[in-house]
Amino acid sequence: MTEALNTISYAKINLHLDIGNIRPDGFHEIYSFFKAISLHDEIQIIINKDTNRKNIEIGGNFSCNSENNLIYKAAALFMEKLGSHFSVKFNVNKVIPEGGGLGGGSSNAAAVLKALNTYFNNFFSKNDLKKIAAIIGSDIPFFLEESTIALVTGRGDIVKPLSITMPEYQLLLVYPGFNVKTADAYSWLDDDRGNNKHNINELDNSMLLEHPSRWKFSNSFKKSLEKRFEIYDRIFSVFNNKADFYDITGSGSIVYGVFTDKGNLDSAYSDMKRFCPKVWITNMVSRFS
Repeated sequence: MTEALNTISYAKINLHLDIGNIRPDGFHEIYSFFKAISLHDEIQIIINKDTNRKNIEIGGNFSCNSENNLIYKAAALFMEKLGSHFSVKFNVNKVIPEGGGLGGGSSNAAAVLKALNTYFNNFFSKNDLKKIAAIIGSDIPFFLEESTIALVTGRGDIVKPLSITMPEYQLLLVYPGFNVKTADAYSWLDDDRGNNKHNINELDNSMLLEHPSRWKFSNSFKKSLEKRFEIYDRIFSVFNNKADFYDITGSGSIVYGVFTDKGNLDSAYSDMKRFCPKVWITNMVSRFS
């Protein structure tokens, strides 16, 4: 028997992202505040659990093949841990851009894991589901939490939900016209740092309650990306005059601005549309629907 489920997959921004030194396991130490935003994908899941064979299909505007898609990996690992195969098709209305630093792939995988687990009567505990998620990718456990804001450390696998209520600030997301591969961003950062060590500077969570104009957040990738792509200077010049706060999210390529004045937001939107191919007005979310 075939059944259909529908779920939503939210994007995130990095309010702060400090990249530390390379760990013994080859990953970099990170210290970041993740915040969920309202930009989202919609996923329809069509399941036939009576087939007793693994069949995973993905429909949607993706640049990678199905086997490399995090949705595929999440479904395949879910079946492996469940100890049962079934047929499933995912129809994705893809809105979150790929390779922009918004965590779209990770969010898709988390949404799929939660939906499948609900369908199978919560076969896995929340902690078990997090362990499955961590095998697939470092950012995925964040999207399994109920809190929309978290401190993320380690190599990105340690997620501490924060019981902090922030206003649902309006945001302007700007896509500069290209993606940045995570591996490239880390390589450029390491090249620019040379042999210099970088010890992480931990910020107090209370900074999140300050007005955005007083935030002391930063992104370690910002200087490296600005050095290699001239368009960032132009984007930053618009945000300098209009946004309360702005930065790159993740390892790029998207830049976000935080606004408390709608007039400044609308003006920045008009300015960005003149030279950037994709610009979105969205907002932070205080809870997942």
